[in-house]
Amino acid sequence: MHRIDRRNYNSLIIAGLGAVGRSLITLGTEQFSHFEHICALDKDSSTLPPPGTPNITYQAGDISEPQFINAVMRDIPGPALFVNLCSGTNNVRIRHNLARYATAYLDSCASSTDDPGEYRFSRMMPYSYTEITSKYPHWLCWGINPGLVEIITRRIIADLPACPEDYDVTVFEFDRLENCADTDRAAVGWCPESLVEEVMLSPTLEIVDGMVREDGGSGSRHCMVNWDKHIIPSRIVGHEDIWNMTAIPGVKNSRFCYSLSPAVMDILKMADAGIARSKLYIPGQGDALTGLEQVAVKVKAKHLEKPQTLVWTEDHQATWKQYGVNAVQYQTAKSLLLAIMLMQHTDYGLVPHACNASNL
Repeated sequence: MHRIDRRNYNSLIIAGLGAVGRSLITLGTEQFSHFEHICALDKDSSTLPPPGTPNITYQAGDISEPQFINAVMRDIPGPALFVNLCSGTNNVRIRHNLARYATAYLDSCASSTDDPGEYRFSRMMPYSYTEITSKYPHWLCWGINPGLVEIITRRIIADLPACPEDYDVTVFEFDRLENCADTDRAAVGWCPESLVEEVMLSPTLEIVDGMVREDGGSGSRHCMVNWDKHIIPSRIVGHEDIWNMTAIPGVKNSRFCYSLSPAVMDILKMADAGIARSKLYIPGQGDALTGLEQVAVKVKAKHLEKPQTLVWTEDHQATWKQYGVNAVQYQTAKSLLLAIMLMQHTDYGLVPHACNASNL
């Protein structure tokens, strides 16, 4: 299962040219060279680059509309790998449609349900894993978190001395992104709508004593985190990777603690999610970015002398200057590019199962 000299797919389709989709195209030149045909899709024609962008064709259309997907799939040489980076879509319906074609599927977040006001991960995650018959793999909820944090959790546990005790896993993210020119708004590294939903509308979800436990009501629970000897406000957020970690043997407790810049954390305390959303934005050209983006995985157990921790650190200013993307975009896109290469070049990319990074 470890061959890397093959090419499983002729075509690559990238759906959604938002913060992550555009950074994937920016950073993926080398990986994209392993495909004969590349197509990028977005329902907003104003987000599409001008005609003539090298090696990539662009089409405007909504992937939630079966007619549009069918037209795309009829025209592109198969087999194909379809990467869905659209937020707020019913991924299950999209996957059902794609299962008719010689197409593998990869996405980065939970599916929406038939209820547009449903934000509970205890409802969205089981629906996301609705069984679909396909001759090609469907990899769900990939990126850095969810995604790579689960692979690292598995790696840390595998490297520890064998022990029957259970493990306590905490995923941390501390995003210090700031734009020095900010006045009445605050900069964030990814989709403001999804951030507000995740922190202000989705209730806290954790693994406690091997069981999934979700808070009642809406919004995530406040907590304080000791980060490098500094106590910082945080939120215990419901997240795809925490749900997925129930599939990792030995994980008995798990949670995701999310911290952002003080300005963003203050906005996320607002009572009105719509007002909070209006005060958040993704920085663009000409903005003066500062701050680190850090993601960490910490594994604890009674038999360990000290916790085992791995931290990713990227500098927003450095990635912006070098690549034209912020550090959140950089980390997420790089993790997705790893998944794309695994699907393209290894036998895993042809196993016809729905998998995530916890159970692949």
